[in-house]
Amino acid sequence: MKVHYRSYGFKLGRVSFLVFCILIIFGLAVQSQTLEKLKADLDNLSAKQGYAKDTVYLNKANDLGFMLAESNPDSAFVFLDKQILMCREANFKKGESEALKIYGNALQNKGDFVNSLEYYKNALSIAESIPDDSLIPGILNNIGLVYFNLGNYAEALGNFFEAIKGAENTRNLNVEAAALNNIAMIYFEQGKLEEAKSKYLEMLAIYSELGNQGRMILAYNNIGDVALKQNKPLEALENLKIAHTSSLALQSPEFIEMTARTMADIYVALDSMDKAEYLYRQSIAIAKEKGYGVPYSHSLIGLAELFYRKGSYQEALVYADEGLEQANKMGQVMQQRNAHELLAKINEKENDYSEALNNFKLFKQYNDSINNAQGQRLAATLESEFEFSKKTLEFEKASLRQRWLIFSAFIGLFTFLVILFIVFRNRNKLDKAYQILKGKNLEIENKNEKLENALDQLKSTQLQLIHSEKMASLGELTAGIAHEIQNPLNFVNNFSEVSSEMIVEIEQERAKSQEARDETLVSEILEDIKQNLTKINHHGNRAGSIVKGMLEHSRTTTGEKVLTDINALADEYLRLSYHGLRAKDKNFNADFKTDFDPNLPKVNVVAQDISRVILNLINNAFQACSTPQPPRNIGTGSEGGESHIPTVSVKTTATKSPSGDLGVQISISDNGPGIPDAIKDKIFQPFFTTKPTGQGTGLGLSLSYDIVKAHGGEIRLDSEEGKGSKFLINIPAY
Repeated sequence: MKVHYRSYGFKLGRVSFLVFCILIIFGLAVQSQTLEKLKADLDNLSAKQGYAKDTVYLNKANDLGFMLAESNPDSAFVFLDKQILMCREANFKKGESEALKIYGNALQNKGDFVNSLEYYKNALSIAESIPDDSLIPGILNNIGLVYFNLGNYAEALGNFFEAIKGAENTRNLNVEAAALNNIAMIYFEQGKLEEAKSKYLEMLAIYSELGNQGRMILAYNNIGDVALKQNKPLEALENLKIAHTSSLALQSPEFIEMTARTMADIYVALDSMDKAEYLYRQSIAIAKEKGYGVPYSHSLIGLAELFYRKGSYQEALVYADEGLEQANKMGQVMQQRNAHELLAKINEKENDYSEALNNFKLFKQYNDSINNAQGQRLAATLESEFEFSKKTLEFEKASLRQRWLIFSAFIGLFTFLVILFIVFRNRNKLDKAYQILKGKNLEIENKNEKLENALDQLKSTQLQLIHSEKMASLGELTAGIAHEIQNPLNFVNNFSEVSSEMIVEIEQERAKSQEARDETLVSEILEDIKQNLTKINHHGNRAGSIVKGMLEHSRTTTGEKVLTDINALADEYLRLSYHGLRAKDKNFNADFKTDFDPNLPKVNVVAQDISRVILNLINNAFQACSTPQPPRNIGTGSEGGESHIPTVSVKTTATKSPSGDLGVQISISDNGPGIPDAIKDKIFQPFFTTKPTGQGTGLGLSLSYDIVKAHGGEIRLDSEEGKGSKFLINIPAY
């Protein structure tokens, strides 16, 4: 640990510094021993067969992850990534939720509030899905703490109070006390000091009952902070001496840093600048080494405030800028506010009034965002109030000068009447301003109502367009089926007619005398009739399968996945698409090719949904390649060109992921004009279409994309303008 140290000739001199360093080193050694013990316990458990699915092992691993997150967040991330995976493989939901929460703790300790919130929400989602609700209060408390650090007090308070309710139901005193502490912090920031102190005392009583020395240190520290804010530095110092002494005895770098920082604030208030600087530097050293983002920023700004009070403005500016940089990295609103307020004062002392004004505006902005519970919805109103207050201030100054002149010229009753007149006029202006603001609010509410109505209409239109897209797809499919089913029906009719003629021949032969009858001919005709009946049965079954496929496609999907032969599905819908387009347009002419992998595994999919994807892509491919195109030159030295033959190719391939998971790839390509680079990124967007007006809704590819994603797969485009397009669909087998 590197501690910035200078000798200032006061009681906390070199000896105290050495003692401090020894205690820190000893504390790290104790903590190291605890970590080593946990690691040894894990090694013993890992000797068991199947240890990775043992909940005892996974709980121990979470304990180790918690200690790493609190003591050295950077070292915790890799460990927790593996821990989360093991919990998932063991289907240990409670352990997974706890590991995600601990990961969020490590991120929050680093000052990465946005990502920590994501991990907390994932942990909460899992905790709510299991019967045991004991994890929920702690996660809600941590989510509230993130919102507190981001300056969103309304959201933070909501989570803290929910955490207290849950903690009372589950009798979790630790979480209840922690939530009380966090609510008190918000009261403290809002200036409700007595309310804050009351919550801190409740928290101290709970931790005293539990015998939790570390959290008792936190309570004494925060009670001292309130006393300092109430301008009672001596009372604050008494509480901090208890907290600091206990933190040294506990050998906790986290609490040593915290109490050193708060004592430094107190010594600044007592004008003991040397002691304060020494403690600030201790806090900065620990926070920097351990990666405590918020304390690091707090102490840097505190040290800058100290130098400002000493008149060392350049040094103050350096530390204030460094503290602001750290606060900006974290998005920590309170420290951003404090830094800009201090920078404004330093700039003013340095006669840099322009920069001072900029920093003051930023201070005001952050301060308002902290104390304004309504947030951005009242931004316009606040701006109007701000402009109005400036005009009111200017008016009041003018009125003051006017009253002074009148008072100088007149005395007594006349002066009193002028004052009454001014008050009356100000009151009228305030009433008018209030009416204007009220009208603006009504106007905003009306606009919001119109926007909500427009959104409802848009959603309704979207549903209608989706229905139209499905009906259009069904219509094209029906035409293809009608054409496809005609082939087996023709065979059935032809073979039936031929068989009838053969039966007539048999009857004629039977009518002859025994001597003239040719029994060999009769047998041959009967054999032919038998073969014809076999073919009639075959083509009848073919027609039945087509009808069955149509019914399955048109039936509303249940979402149930079944093992499906993709080769058969692709072949069937390729032919249905082809015949559907032929039935729709007699001038349509195209060719198609297939290359199906004979070893393709069956995949677990919703067959109706995947068939819609295949049908939509094949329809698009036929329509694209049948677009009239100029001849394409081939060979070398040829002056002529080869006529364009519209061709659609469908190919299937078995795939295997790097992790060994099986899957299939469906390739649908055409030799059409291709897709321009300018619109490649838009083709999967809803309502985007390149078809003429009235011929497409722009939802086909969007729905196809959603269906493939819902199956855990991906769909991508490989197209070169002038050479055709290829869509690749990858779907996992299970």
